[in-house]
Amino acid sequence: MPATKDTSAELMTAYLDAELPEEDAAAFEAQLAEDPAARSEVEQLRKVMSLVSSLPEVQAPPDFYEKVSKRIRRRQLFASEGVWTLVSLPFQVLSIIIILTVAALNMMVQLEQKPQKLERETIPGTEKPGPAEAPQGPAPVRP
Repeated sequence: MPATKDTSAELMTAYLDAELPEEDAAAFEAQLAEDPAARSEVEQLRKVMSLVSSLPEVQAPPDFYEKVSKRIRRRQLFASEGVWTLVSLPFQVLSIIIILTVAALNMMVQLEQKPQKLERETIPGTEKPGPAEAPQGPAPVRP
């Protein structure tokens, strides 16, 4: 449905919704009287609007707004950053892996140079008696 002259789709919709001021509506009606193509287009639009308004109202799911806003943000993110983001992502992951590997190797070298005894931390009152704290007395005899 191509719009002719000043009969844009917005103007037609405003006319059909009775949103135009009286003088604009009168001028638009005069234009429709002179232009059969525009008149036909307005009638088709009127039929479509009538069909749409006769449809039953449907409720959107509760999470509809969240899903739509997430998609919009995701598209805006990829549109604003472009292809370079997708290309640079593997390099970013590789850089993180290299940094973690170097840090782990550095820690291993330092532990080899300065070996420290790793001890468990004990909770007070739960210590087991060691050999120095073994009960004194004769050992049991086994036949």
